[in-house]
Amino acid sequence: MPSVWGLSKEQANYRDAPTPAVQCKVCKFMFPPFAIGSCRFVRGVIEGSKTCDEFTPRKSEARQP
Repeated sequence: MPSVWGLSKEQANYRDAPTPAVQCKVCKFMFPPFAIGSCRFVRGVIEGSKTCDEFTPRKSEARQP
């Protein structure tokens, strides 16, 4: 696991997301999870519509019966 802000965008392979399911705005490391924000690992301004090799989805907040 990278250190906090330890990766450049190039090192993280920051790029356009191929599908909405892997966009930064649904990654657990992006804050706030909006159109523009920051990432725990990748330095710089992060666009919610992008993705990178560190993408990890947020846990679903829906409760299972």
